[in-house]
Amino acid sequence: MKRALLAVLAAVTVLALAVPVRDGRAHAALVASEPTANAFLRQAPAEVILDFTEPIDPRASGIRLLDGAGREIAIGAPVVTQGRMRAKLPALEPGIYNVIWNNVSLVDGHALTGSYPFTVLNPDGTVPDAVNTVGAVGSGADRLGRPDGTATRLLALLGLLLTAGAGLVTLLWPEAPVSTRRRLGQAAALGAAACVAAAGLSLALLLETYSGVGAAAAVFETRFGRYWLARTLLAAAAAGAAALYGRRPRAAAWTLIALTAGQLVTFTATSHAAAVPGSAWAMAIDFAHAAAAVGWLGAVAGAVVAARFGRRRDAWRPMMRRFARLASVFVFVLLATGLLGALIHIDSVQKLTETRYGLVLLAKLALAAPLLAVALYNARWGKARLVGERPGEPRRFMFGAAAEVALGVAVVGAAALMSQTTTSRSIVIEPERRPFEMTAPASDLQVTLRIDPNQTGLNTYRVALADGSGAPVDAQRVRLVFRYQEDQSLGPSTLVLAPAGQGEFGGQGPYMPLEGRWRVEVEVRRADADDARTFFDVRPAGAFAAAVSRGGGAWSLPTAGLTWNQFGGLVLLLAGLGFALSRGTARELNRRLGWAASTGTMAGFGLGVLLLFGVHAHEPQAGLPANPVFPDADSIARGRALYEANCIACHGRTGVPPPGLDLNPYPLDLTVHVPQHPDGQLFRFIADGIPGTAMPAWKEQGLTDEEIWHLVNYLRTLAPATQ
Repeated sequence: MKRALLAVLAAVTVLALAVPVRDGRAHAALVASEPTANAFLRQAPAEVILDFTEPIDPRASGIRLLDGAGREIAIGAPVVTQGRMRAKLPALEPGIYNVIWNNVSLVDGHALTGSYPFTVLNPDGTVPDAVNTVGAVGSGADRLGRPDGTATRLLALLGLLLTAGAGLVTLLWPEAPVSTRRRLGQAAALGAAACVAAAGLSLALLLETYSGVGAAAAVFETRFGRYWLARTLLAAAAAGAAALYGRRPRAAAWTLIALTAGQLVTFTATSHAAAVPGSAWAMAIDFAHAAAAVGWLGAVAGAVVAARFGRRRDAWRPMMRRFARLASVFVFVLLATGLLGALIHIDSVQKLTETRYGLVLLAKLALAAPLLAVALYNARWGKARLVGERPGEPRRFMFGAAAEVALGVAVVGAAALMSQTTTSRSIVIEPERRPFEMTAPASDLQVTLRIDPNQTGLNTYRVALADGSGAPVDAQRVRLVFRYQEDQSLGPSTLVLAPAGQGEFGGQGPYMPLEGRWRVEVEVRRADADDARTFFDVRPAGAFAAAVSRGGGAWSLPTAGLTWNQFGGLVLLLAGLGFALSRGTARELNRRLGWAASTGTMAGFGLGVLLLFGVHAHEPQAGLPANPVFPDADSIARGRALYEANCIACHGRTGVPPPGLDLNPYPLDLTVHVPQHPDGQLFRFIADGIPGTAMPAWKEQGLTDEEIWHLVNYLRTLAPATQ
């Protein structure tokens, strides 16, 4: 008997991973840096600037600088502002350097480390004769969590499922035999003990993360520490409630459910949902998803325990009728909030197949289909056999429910991985880089220049020479001259290509180290003809810079890929569908409930369709110009310079207007309002101004379209102030 109970509990332990009330691993991943990773710089940088996906804790975050030999170089103390960390650098000599960073997220208290190299070139633009002996630290933004954190969260979720399941089945089945209630009480006690043990293990991880600030400060002065303390107290209270289960089972059951909900709140507050713009909406959806999952799976686990220790002629009918109604609600809420959660954390269809989070989500959905099929069988036919007191019951029902749990275990593997993986929204996919290739005339020659991969830093350069008929032409010397068009004070650099075949010449080097526009001149010297010259305008792919918006307050739009109308319309349609599915059951319970369900159905579908198709916020997306400028580090840097030169007086350095301006209406908080508009609309606000306000038409003030797009790209990086 005890072995069977332990087997069921072990299966539910694994199934707990499918529940998204998790630690979240909302990593503060690096999305942009200055200097950029693998950059080749003609001028040594004066500081390091790192941008992360979330606000970070300055007490446990830092930057180090190592040279190519691994020797540490003294730098300024790091300064943290929300999700940005910066440090002043000393005068650097030509050579290879490595930026080593570490941070702790203010959202969930988890630590992350990483590194990247950059090179300061010699004064003549050549690569220093140095070797980098420092290995990489960290594994990038799209990464999995630590195994110990996963195991700790698994233990906590097991406890929540057992306590919630025991409480729900106790309330759903007041007719249960005393022996069954006793077993449910034992399951609740085991679940509460698991929560307490998980809290102890979580404390060890917390102290490891904040090893430099002391135990008391880690618990009482950090966001994650305070939520850990609340969760620990709730777990201890659950243990006390379970101890009273034998004397007052219904009161203990209600107490356990309330304490489980409280612990779910602490998990949601330190999850992925807490780290996105519109976190209040996202956390509400995440909590509803978590509560539905814990309620459904916990009740199934409790039903397995009841079936294992129950008898065929027990009063199963009333319990199963109530259980079926509640489970239907839980499953619908679980699916509806799962859809909304996916829209929050995956902002493009492309990321379903190009990020780990998206791939694991697809795997989870594929595995969930048979789980739902077995759950449907148990709800229809398994329940009928049990309440009909068929031969072999309740053991056969127990086996069917156990099969549901076993299939849930298959879903768990994918769900556990997803719960510990950086969300797709935090990952910005770099566009595919294509080699540059173009042919231009030079005197009597046709000169073809190919640059591969055409990016800032190291490239391979090849020149092919041909006459008017296309036949290859040899030359004594082919030289490339590189001139940076964004800053004429930067002198040219040259590369003499080596012969690479008949009429072909090649070379390699970091001759376009900066982002922006370059002019590459090709000089051809032949023995029997005058020198020939031509030029090519090239823009190498800039270093990757994430331009996903981190702006927006707690009540801003949580879905990056939808408008307010689309998000609200979808929520109302889902609510209408829920009311439609529940009308029959509502009428059975009470005629007024049936009327309310019918009213909710009509209101949900009507208002949902109206928002989705009948109302438009601001201007239709199709009527707005598309952003033609890729938001690389060059564009963001130029946008920042334009913002500081033209916008900072009214909108503040961080996008929050300074107090005391004599303006009516007062300038908007850009960290809140920028995420609510598409790029094209922001472009028009800047270019055309806003009538009735002090916002001028900057196109009339001399800004070009390209400069305005750079401003738009920079505005997308503004982060809201942390409350």
